[in-house]
Amino acid sequence: MTRLYFVRHGDAYDEQGIQLENYPLNNFGRIQALQLAKRLKDNTFDAMYCSRVKRAIDTCQIVNDYHHNTVVYSSAFNEVGNENWPQPGTITQHATLKDFSRATEHVYKTFTKVCKRHPNQEVIVFTHGNWIRVLLTKILADGDPDVFTHFVIHNTSLNIIDYDDITGFAYIIAVSDAAHTQLYKSQI
Repeated sequence: MTRLYFVRHGDAYDEQGIQLENYPLNNFGRIQALQLAKRLKDNTFDAMYCSRVKRAIDTCQIVNDYHHNTVVYSSAFNEVGNENWPQPGTITQHATLKDFSRATEHVYKTFTKVCKRHPNQEVIVFTHGNWIRVLLTKILADGDPDVFTHFVIHNTSLNIIDYDDITGFAYIIAVSDAAHTQLYKSQI
């Protein structure tokens, strides 16, 4: 069994509520990442992957201060989607659904590639909310975009999936587990 930890990056929104690709973590996001790092300090990861987006890289580096892993940075874990994707109470356009389907294929292919590369290991991946939501939607509902709308993935949350290396079956162990943000006091 391969265990994968998918982590959404820490908070990177500015004072106007905007989060652009090159934005670093804000102060709250750095605290969230430190809290996650403390929670995971006793874990041993066989591999560490990270999106090439600044906020994910910042989160990864803070957590990796406890582990000293060699990180594989890949745009395959960059955020997917846009504001036209399915949202609660919104009618989805056909062209948007084609985009959603392509992203679902990409995310799931990346997921299975990592699983096959690391059988019987523990892997941590620093990525983004929509990326994780797409993966969960593919596992639970074969990529049905209506299911995508039902997930909230919190900043620095753990989303844990066990992958049976023999059957290829994925077991969802935890979704949006951000208990560490309540467990530890951190200051910068």
